[in-house]
Amino acid sequence: MFLITGATGNVGGELATILAGQGHAVRAYVRNPARASHLPEEVELAVGDLDDAEALRAACEGVDTVFFMQATPSPAQAETLVDAATAAGVTHVVVLSSIGTVLHPMPVIGAAINARDEVLRSSSLEVTYLRPNTLTTNALWWREAITAGRPVPNPTDEGLTGPVDPYDIARVAAVVMTDPTHRGHGYILNGPEALSTREQVRILADVLGRQIDVADCTPGELAEASIAAGTPGPQARGLQDLQELFRAGRSGVLTDDVRNVTGVAPRTFRRWCELHRDDFGV
Repeated sequence: MFLITGATGNVGGELATILAGQGHAVRAYVRNPARASHLPEEVELAVGDLDDAEALRAACEGVDTVFFMQATPSPAQAETLVDAATAAGVTHVVVLSSIGTVLHPMPVIGAAINARDEVLRSSSLEVTYLRPNTLTTNALWWREAITAGRPVPNPTDEGLTGPVDPYDIARVAAVVMTDPTHRGHGYILNGPEALSTREQVRILADVLGRQIDVADCTPGELAEASIAAGTPGPQARGLQDLQELFRAGRSGVLTDDVRNVTGVAPRTFRRWCELHRDDFGV
């Protein structure tokens, strides 16, 4: 039995579908069952959140491996998971981490995720770390601007990232959850190409068949605008720090881990755009 937290999200939903399609017993840990209607009917639902020790303990019963994903990194929630998993006899956790945890110096967000990961490292559980680069789905942050005909802000200049499709992260997760030889390992996950924001926007515009302009700015300028629009200061500053890392080119890292683990190359950013045209109202 496999337990998936974050099963209503982009990665968790794909993972539940893949594992169930392979004939594995899958349990999805969800806060709101109504949001899990897209999951295969054979996926069992367990209801609770990552702060609910009793519900999490019950969800871990009979489970071999847990896929652990949080909306925001929380060492306290990681401790709750470790306690629940250990008590239930779980031996393996696959955690959705970040490339930022292995960059030095770490970005603010990477350091927060690493503090969460340290709880898992200090436990008796076997852990596999999935460390994606930026996600292709981050392009959805531009949807409002594109729909309104406004330019997409570009705080990262020509800095490169390797956007990875959540589907490819899920494919890797499905392999490492079912093959014990991956226990104790960590993988950096990226798409097949390093792209700047401007290049991503150009690809998206071509797929959507419309002009999308880009407005250059600095990470600090975008953070100030976000705070003025209501974004909490710590969140805006954390994103500013990450964008400064991108701007400096420190995240333009490409590995072959997706292909090496799964035997199949990851999707390109263009392919993700083609598959998600409807998400942009086209």
